[in-house]
Amino acid sequence: MTKVAGAKLFVFIAITGVIITVKRYFRKLLYTFIILSLMVSLAPSALATGTLVTNDWVNFRTDASLDAEIITTLSPGSSVEVLEHDPAGWSKVRVNGTIGYMNSEFLTISASAESVTFRTTGGVNFRTEPSLDADVMSTIATDTRVEVLEHNPAGWSKVRANGTVGYIKSEFLALPIQSAQPAAAPPSPPAAASTPPPTAASTATPPASTTPETLKTIHGVNVRSGPSPEAGIIKTLEANTSVTVIERDPDGWTKVTAGETVGYIRSDLISVSGRNVELLHWSEVRNMIKRNVPIHVIDVRTGRSYTIKCFSIYDHADVEPATQADTDIFYDIRDGVRSWASRPVWVSIDDRLIAAALHGMPHDVTWIPDNGMDGHLCLHFLGSTTSSTSVSYRTDLQNSVQEAWNAR
Repeated sequence: MTKVAGAKLFVFIAITGVIITVKRYFRKLLYTFIILSLMVSLAPSALATGTLVTNDWVNFRTDASLDAEIITTLSPGSSVEVLEHDPAGWSKVRVNGTIGYMNSEFLTISASAESVTFRTTGGVNFRTEPSLDADVMSTIATDTRVEVLEHNPAGWSKVRANGTVGYIKSEFLALPIQSAQPAAAPPSPPAAASTPPPTAASTATPPASTTPETLKTIHGVNVRSGPSPEAGIIKTLEANTSVTVIERDPDGWTKVTAGETVGYIRSDLISVSGRNVELLHWSEVRNMIKRNVPIHVIDVRTGRSYTIKCFSIYDHADVEPATQADTDIFYDIRDGVRSWASRPVWVSIDDRLIAAALHGMPHDVTWIPDNGMDGHLCLHFLGSTTSSTSVSYRTDLQNSVQEAWNAR
C-alpha cells in the first residue's frame, strides 16, 4: 500500500507540475500578447499622415461644393481622417464613420504633432521666409516628400527639406495619400487588323470652349518677359488696367496679354475688382482696429460705401454707422430690412482692404446717439467668433467673409 500511495503521490506531483508549467506558459503568452497589443496601440497609426485637424468652425458637406448639403459643422480642433487631399480646393474626409467633404483651407496639422509628411503638388520654390520677396534657396520638384513643421493652409508652411528649414506656399502641399491629378484612363484595346488607322484630323482634340479670364491690375505693375523679378520689363501698366489670363505659373506669376503685349505679372498684383483685398485672420485684424476711428466700408455686392466706427473688440468687432447719412446708406443697401443675414464687405484699416462680413440687425447697446440707429452691429473677419449658438448664423458670417475674398 505504501508503494501504491507513493506512486500515486508521484503521479499527482508530476501532473501538478505539468499544470503549473502550462499555466506559467500561457500566463507568459498572455503577458506577451498584452504587451504587443499595447505596443501596437501606442505606435503611430498608419493613418497618421492622413489625419488633420480643423483650424476653425467648418461645414462638413455631402459633396465638394458650397451648394452641397451640410452634414454637420465641426468646431476648431476636430480631428478628421483625410481620404483625398486637394490643398487648393476640397478634401474628402471621414468623420465618425461618415464620409464627406471640407474646404481644405480649414484643415491643418495638430498643434501637438511635431511634424507631418506632405508632398509637393508642383515644382515650387523653397524660400528663406514666408514671402514671395524672400530668397529662393532651391526649387523642389513635383511629388517630393517634405516634413511640414508649421502649416497655414491659406498661406505659407514652414517645412524641412533635405535637412534645411524654409517656407513653401501651402497650396502646393498635399498629404501623400493620393495624387492631385485624376487617374489616367485605362489604355484602349488594340484596333482590329481590318480597322484602318485613324487620321491625324480624327485624333486631334478640339480646343476647349472657354471664356478667357479677365482681371485688373491693383496698381501700377510691370509686365516682365519671364516669371521672375529679374526678368526684363516689357511694359508698365497703370492701375485698373484689364489683362487677359493665358496661364498661371505655380510660383505666383500669371502670363497675360495686355493689348498687344504678352508677358508675366505677379499674381498678387491682379484681381477681379482691381482692388488689393486681403484675407486676414481675426487674430491679426483685432490688433489693427482702433476704437472710435472711422472705418471705410464697401458693400461687395453693390459697390456702395459708408463709414462705421468700432467701440468694442473681443470675439469680433462691435460697430455702428458713424453718422445718420451712413445709417441711411446702410439701410438702403438692405432695402430697409433689418436682418441677421450677413453681407460680404471690404473694410479699409490702415490703408489695407480686408475681407469681412457685416449683419443687418442692430441690437443691444448703442454708443452714437445721433446716427439714427438704435443698437450696434457685429463686424466679422476670418476666424472671428460669436456668442450665438446658431450654427447657421456662424456659418453665414464666415461664408460672407469668403465671398468678399473671392470677389477681390
